Amino acid sequence: MSHVKKEFYCTECHKYFDIKLNMSLDGNYRIHCPNCNHVHYRKVTKGVITDTRFPDNHSSILIEDIYPMKSSCRDEQQETIKDSVVSGDYLSQLWKERFSAYA
Repeated sequence: MSHVKKEFYCTECHKYFDIKLNMSLDGNYRIHCPNCNHVHYRKVTKGVITDTRFPDNHSSILIEDIYPMKSSCRDEQQETIKDSVVSGDYLSQLWKERFSAYA
């Protein structure tokens, strides 16, 4: 089973947290903020959390609750590195600059 790590933002306490999801997950899930326990109702498709929400009523089919680890909470969004910046040429240049004295 393959897993993917996703960052999620809680609109209640304004914290970011990480969720590690199995890529085979499909359906409606309740994601609980590990900081304030606010519940986010989301549809998950192939392990990806979508922006699609579902209502909290008896007609909605809930698969399960997701409780991320408290240690994944933070105040700021993680920095992301663009794929275009981390190309082979860029990494090669960094390598040459760092280790040119040893060559």
